[in-house]
This record gives sequence, C-alpha cells and structure tokens, in this order.
Amino acid sequence: MRGKKPSEREKYVLRVDSGTFVEVTRDVYLEWHRSRRREKYQMEQKRAHGVCSLEALGGNVRPAVPRGYWENTPEEHALRSACMEKLRESIAALPEQDAHLLHMLFVGEMTVTDAALSFGCSRKSIRKRRDRILGQLRAEMESRGVICGCF
Repeated sequence: MRGKKPSEREKYVLRVDSGTFVEVTRDVYLEWHRSRRREKYQMEQKRAHGVCSLEALGGNVRPAVPRGYWENTPEEHALRSACMEKLRESIAALPEQDAHLLHMLFVGEMTVTDAALSFGCSRKSIRKRRDRILGQLRAEMESRGVICGCF
C-alpha cells in the first residue's frame, strides 16, 4: 500500500447498512477503505470531466468501425496468417534473451516488475529494453512489407 501505513489495532470493525458493527480482518478492512477511496476518486473525475459512456449518448451512437470490418473472410484470414508468420520469423531472428523477454511479457503475461526480478535488473531497464525490442520488430516488419497494426 502506498503512503502512510495504518497503525495496527487490536480489532477492525466496519459499519454495515443497519448501523451495526461487524468485526473483520485487517486485510478486509484495508481493502474496504481502498475501494471507498477509489469510488470517491471516480466520482470526483465524473464531476470534473463529465460522464462519457454509450448509455449517456443514448441512441445517437454510430459504430466507430464499419459494419463487416471484423468479419473473418478468407482473404482476411490469409492476410492475418501471413502477418503472423512474418512476425514469428522476425521474433526468431532476435537474440535469445530479447525473444525470451517478449515471451515473458506478452505470452506469459508477466509484469515488468516480475521480469526485472527474473533478469536481476531494474524495471526501468526492462521497459527501455522492451521498447527498443518492439522498435526493432516494428522496423523489421515494415521492411518485410507488413504495416504494423494490420490486425
């Protein structure tokens, strides 16, 4: 938890709707207060910036993507397969540690912090390395004729 840590207490209680107090564990108590702070922050953001949602717009919603754009036609499937094959080849051409880092971050869904611990370096160096590798991949894919973000 960020900031000042709450002092330890003998017991933690929360008030329920009926006004009675219920004894809870320290973890439940802290999480309840975190969620209250989160709700308060979100309400302040709504007041400051207004609400932006499809429900607020009502019936005046136009789709951002044309109808049929995401249909899986044979041509789109072939194009997507070709892009994926070129991506696999580009990743295979990377140094082993760089490919391993990308696998950890994007396939293994590991956080930058966990990857930094695994490699024994700082989070900043992992982020810089990730950005450098992705830049190299982008350049490699563009040199192979693949427009990044094609799928």
